[in-house]
Amino acid sequence: MSIRTRIFSGGHGHPFAETTGALSELLAARGDQIAVDTDFDDCVGRLGDTDLLVVNALRWTMTQHEKYAPFRATLAYQPQPGKVARLAEWVRDGGRLLAMHTAVICFDTEPGWLEILGGGWRWGISHHPPRGPLWIEPVDAPGFELVDEAYHNMSPGTDVDVRATCTLEEEPQPVVWTRRFGQGRVAVDTLGHDRQSLENAGHARLIGAQLAWLAAA
Repeated sequence: MSIRTRIFSGGHGHPFAETTGALSELLAARGDQIAVDTDFDDCVGRLGDTDLLVVNALRWTMTQHEKYAPFRATLAYQPQPGKVARLAEWVRDGGRLLAMHTAVICFDTEPGWLEILGGGWRWGISHHPPRGPLWIEPVDAPGFELVDEAYHNMSPGTDVDVRATCTLEEEPQPVVWTRRFGQGRVAVDTLGHDRQSLENAGHARLIGAQLAWLAAA
């Protein structure tokens, strides 16, 4: 039976249409039934007929810096009360969640979101150098070069399994990790800024490994 996959997509400063397209192609190649949502609250309301949720979005309050002020009227976002808690319940009950790239920055008023992910962006602590060449070291596959953004100081918790690291400025940074959350499974891939990243052969294999782990019983 095919996997019913829902992708939540959209937000600020990234080519989400092209990255969601690339992710859809990867998922369709394994036979998934794919739906794409651009409204998080509606997306959560449809989790009852979803096996895998992919969050490929950047939606948050945009209050941390005045450089975001011109975009707040159209892009600033805060989930309706209870929506992240409903998502957490869905994962705990056996749902599967893949959080891509900027997903670790989403929903900044909802600490429960990073509790699901097991780590994420911390304003004033996390950062990323400019997009450029990286060397990615998966724990169970050959390393590969990738042009992307490397998020630093995500500080994933002690209960995660780091699946890939990147060394660019300082000590190795975890860029991909997985964890169990109740009866569910969560994979976090902080890479994937654009289609070029997602179509890189090494990164595509790494995403495939995450999807296989998510689909396991």
